[in-house]
Amino acid sequence: MAVILRALALLSVSGASIALFAQELADSWLTPYITANTLSLANRQRLIIGMAIGVAVGVVAGLLALWNSVRRLNRIAHLLAPAILVGFIPPLCIPAAWPNALNLCVVIGGFLLLGERLFRMAFAAAAERPESSTFASSRDRWAALVPERIRHWLPPLIVLAAVIGYGVYMSVFTLRMHGRFQTYGFDLGQYDNVFWNTMHGHPLRCTPLGMDENWHSMRSHADLAVLFFAPIYAIKPGGAILLLIQSWVIALGAIPLYRFAARRLPRSYATVIALAYLFFPPTHGLQFYDIHFQPIGAFFVLLVIDFIDERRYWACGLAFVVALACREDIAVGLAMLGAFLVLSGYRMKAGMAMAVAASAYFVVVRFIIMPSFGPWGFSEIYKDLYPAGARNFGGIIATMLSNPIFTLGTLLVPDKLRYALQILLPVVFLPIRRSYLVVAIVPGAISTLLTTAYPPTVDIGFQYSAHFLPYIFPAAVLCIAALGREGQGMVRRRAALAALVMGTTLCTIHWGAIPPRDKVHGGFSTMSMRAPTEAERQKHRDLVALHAMIPPTASVAISEAEMPHVSRDVIRTLRDTTDADYLLYDTNSGFGGATRANAELASGAFEVVATRPGLTLLKRKRPTGAATATPPTPPPGPVRDDARAP
Repeated sequence: MAVILRALALLSVSGASIALFAQELADSWLTPYITANTLSLANRQRLIIGMAIGVAVGVVAGLLALWNSVRRLNRIAHLLAPAILVGFIPPLCIPAAWPNALNLCVVIGGFLLLGERLFRMAFAAAAERPESSTFASSRDRWAALVPERIRHWLPPLIVLAAVIGYGVYMSVFTLRMHGRFQTYGFDLGQYDNVFWNTMHGHPLRCTPLGMDENWHSMRSHADLAVLFFAPIYAIKPGGAILLLIQSWVIALGAIPLYRFAARRLPRSYATVIALAYLFFPPTHGLQFYDIHFQPIGAFFVLLVIDFIDERRYWACGLAFVVALACREDIAVGLAMLGAFLVLSGYRMKAGMAMAVAASAYFVVVRFIIMPSFGPWGFSEIYKDLYPAGARNFGGIIATMLSNPIFTLGTLLVPDKLRYALQILLPVVFLPIRRSYLVVAIVPGAISTLLTTAYPPTVDIGFQYSAHFLPYIFPAAVLCIAALGREGQGMVRRRAALAALVMGTTLCTIHWGAIPPRDKVHGGFSTMSMRAPTEAERQKHRDLVALHAMIPPTASVAISEAEMPHVSRDVIRTLRDTTDADYLLYDTNSGFGGATRANAELASGAFEVVATRPGLTLLKRKRPTGAATATPPTPPPGPVRDDARAP
């Protein structure tokens, strides 16, 4: 009797949920109802009556199944158990209904855990039916319609098509962002200057930050991979090609992930996981905030994982070197990966070499080489972890080791909980379901969750979430593989994969950029995905024309949104300084440049050279009686505009 009652209860709840779902789709009342509780009492009663009818239908269907046998009733109830979720789906898919992201994360988390449990019930019930000879022959007959070669190549071809699709998609929309002047000196303009100077014989010089000597940008970060990508940049120098590089490198990360997964799981599973990687919302957010080396480094870490798993050690070594060169903090994750391999007993020698090399690299670069160029520019993001008299990275480590309770307290804040959930929900918490896989979130946690009083590090619109990317997806693969291949293990695998698809879909609806939408969050901005207007294209052409009036050997300070559109040896951030021969700015840029420029113009220190609609070029006046020779400037070099019409 208990079995019958449980089965009827499942069917009744499923019926009520389906009835609610049907009513939610029938009209446009849902959004105001969810956001403002606007539905009248009469309409609420209609909802309840509809759900009651759904309950009755479910019970009647169960009784009809019971007429055959209790086992049939129980099996049908379990097969239909996931239908309990459908009534919750429309409200969860309305972004406007969830202004509080933490609340949404908690609800999605509960929904996914419940969903996975219901999927297990359904898959277990489906596995109970023995395959009759008729059923088996029918399945084989349908499978025979697809040639073996197609079945073999279809999964990797799907992944390859998805990689190309992602690369094209993100290239188009990030170039649109650039064309709308929604890229900035921080950070696309700075990286463009570093690449430009490196290409012209001044490696890792970043004049927007006042780092006018060769290699001095290493004071902030050891982005030595600039040397690796400089030949690609040289094809068409400018900010646009850097956005293209980032889009395609991120897209290519799906390939080593697929290869790694396909060695442990059915290729259909590996395909789904690779697609989930491409739909991962934190990756979309960082794509709409200029360019950074963390996501580029993530691709090379995935290559390291793939190659070391396949024992291709020479290729692994090359990928390892490039990954280290992307940024100094990439070494932290690689050292932990090597330690994980050693402690797990898998590829121990390679893991030991990796752990030692990455640790040594980090110590030498972070504590010896980088400080030799000046103080670290990002030390304050960990300020609450500094002990008295030790405001450096060593002091942070000392606090973590000696005062773990205080360190834990800095983690237990709402913004960090929301951020951690945004990272883990798309992969349904798989990386932390096995104790030995928890290490997968540590590299990202060090760079994000451990920071204090610095909102960008716990915002998926910034580049920092890329520290999680190359580790949580392989960890998800290992977790699913550990569930087993037979019996209940296979059921749990299928349920976990179904929940992963559901989690990725829901999170992408709220925080992703696929498909195109009215608003997408990236960096400090929430922007549209529209194409640039003709006025914005004309502004770019006018900016290029004004920039061409500046002598190649002169320095220029430029407003924030305009900097990524021009390239030259010596360029300054007008937001921070007017120490330049020329000022080029958008007259509406305010504190992004116009405020300082207008003050200099009013003081008489500069004169107007030329104007275009919304743009002004100023030249510094020579003091009365000064010689006509031009003031000393850095060594001359070629100047070239990013002439792409946005």
